Amino acid sequence: MFKFIALLSLSSLLYAAPSNNKVIYGDDNRLDLYEVKNNLFRTLAKSTAGMVSLDMLQDNGDTFALNRLITLEQGLNVCSSEKFADQPLAANCSGFLVSENILVTAGHCYSGRAANSCRTHAWVFDYAMESRSSINTDLIEKENVYFCKKVVKVKFDNQQDFAIIELDRKVTNRKPVKLRKTGKVQMKTPLVVIGHPSMLPTKVSPGGTVLLNNDQYQFTTTLDTFQGNSGSAVFNAKTGEVEGILVSGKTDYVPVRESDPNSCMVVNKCDMKGDACDGKDRGSLMIPGENVTRITTLLKYLP
Repeated sequence: MFKFIALLSLSSLLYAAPSNNKVIYGDDNRLDLYEVKNNLFRTLAKSTAGMVSLDMLQDNGDTFALNRLITLEQGLNVCSSEKFADQPLAANCSGFLVSENILVTAGHCYSGRAANSCRTHAWVFDYAMESRSSINTDLIEKENVYFCKKVVKVKFDNQQDFAIIELDRKVTNRKPVKLRKTGKVQMKTPLVVIGHPSMLPTKVSPGGTVLLNNDQYQFTTTLDTFQGNSGSAVFNAKTGEVEGILVSGKTDYVPVRESDPNSCMVVNKCDMKGDACDGKDRGSLMIPGENVTRITTLLKYLP
């Protein structure tokens, strides 16, 4: 079960994830996997993974263990009363399986100062809370841990943000997700995102809508996402098809006392139009919502 062993430098946890923030719109829709009743969402979650630094993975022969874990409260100075404040941080970025040995994530997880991620990080499936107070970090089955063999393609610019990763072997006991092949998401399509917000265990966040949809390469949503969700699959909540890759958005957390920047942090909340945010900084005011790279932009690069 999860144990707090020692404090790990937050800078090493954030190594592979530049500051591409996200936020809550309307109600906080984030759910732990054990809370999810929708069978489609639970199935889709099986095909998602978190990118974990190798120095946090301890090889015990038959299994792996995660060590040097800290909580959300410890790592990001989040107020103890905030949702998930006592849960462990491990997953720098999120990703999803698109074929038996190919995984897709955000490009910024593998570019710039994160360019060494292929040799410094692994991908862990089923990193999720088992109940309100427990998570298995001591006996992680080796069939749930995969390593980067090769970066097939990475794009990170003002238009596209994706990476295609070849894993070291075929992934067992889970199916690749289905991808939109043509066209684009419609404005009223219900969306759900599955990944690792704020580096936490798997969270399922339904209830998203499309805010902006005119750009060729991206669309903008009201999904509840955070840093660590970078690379998460954004699914059509009805069909289960991937519409895109979550890549960036508004500021995640703001001081509980606006006059005291050193006070503990609370979730930045906006309305369903992306307005009336708690965070008054440029990041919240200038960015309309959560940005998603269209999955169709990378189809031609898939093996």
